[in-house]
Amino acid sequence: MGRPSKYSPKLAGQICERLSNGETMRSICKLKGMPSFPTIYAWEKKHEDFLALSARAREIGTHALAEECLDISDDLALDPQDKRIRIDTRIRLIGKWNAKRYGDKIEHDVKAAVKVELVRDWVK
Repeated sequence: MGRPSKYSPKLAGQICERLSNGETMRSICKLKGMPSFPTIYAWEKKHEDFLALSARAREIGTHALAEECLDISDDLALDPQDKRIRIDTRIRLIGKWNAKRYGDKIEHDVKAAVKVELVRDWVK
């Protein structure tokens, strides 16, 4: 059996549930019975409800990845260098995928001086 190409709310729900658990779209598309990466993006263009659900699921998934960082840090069986790499990778991704919540806070301090001169040469 090939990959399904017909959109269904049931399959869309399965995809969104996996996204909300922190799985990547790429890993989901590799699973048996799941549509290809381009198919899912075509569905997001065609079905606004799926686009909204998948966006929300991805946002929730960033929280799952953040919590996974705690599990990795508490795993005594992992080498400290391996922990650092795995945690840093997840932190960078969630910072980009959910910048509002996990991104670096950037503050801009802008000060400017403006000098205005009136030129009245044109009035004679």
